[in-house]
Amino acid sequence: MGQSVMIPENRLSTTPVPDEIIGARSLPVTPTQDFEDGGIALSDPSEGLMYQVWRATVSQLKYVYFDADNADMTLVYTGDYITEISFTFDQNMRPVLAFVEDGLPFFRWYDSTVEAQVVTALDKNVINPRVFLDDKRLLERGKSDIILGYIRSGSLYFRMQRDRFGVEYLLKEGVYNLYKIGMNKQLRVQFVINP
Repeated sequence: MGQSVMIPENRLSTTPVPDEIIGARSLPVTPTQDFEDGGIALSDPSEGLMYQVWRATVSQLKYVYFDADNADMTLVYTGDYITEISFTFDQNMRPVLAFVEDGLPFFRWYDSTVEAQVVTALDKNVINPRVFLDDKRLLERGKSDIILGYIRSGSLYFRMQRDRFGVEYLLKEGVYNLYKIGMNKQLRVQFVINP
């Protein structure tokens, strides 16, 4: 069983340390538009993972586009009736998506065992799937993890990259929506429950 560096003991802090979210994650999001810090270009981490702000937008409920000030709009995923999107990048600037398509939750990530992007269906009762690379600082690259957070049956759960997203961890019961996940000013991963 893995253990996230940014979520020690795979649980919420016993003493909460809430603060303002930093970086692109501080921008307001909608169900069909999200923002994330990232590199100079897709699949190019050469300038680090905090080079510029990237945006993911769902168009016509079918197409997921990424763009940034120094990067042209690129079609990343095509689906059918996509009503919710969250995205991040892995350590190699490959897109990672959590989304709701035709009422069902999915997760798209780069699986190194097959050397390809794969789409993983989540439990049909999952709502508000959100993804976040927990620490984008260059010095933390070897320790960073992609966090997949979501709500299921009134509880907040997460999975992480180092477990190949195969292990589910309960964070808190009695939670009914997840707005976003981000790094706060105290350099703590923060699950934002209400916008």
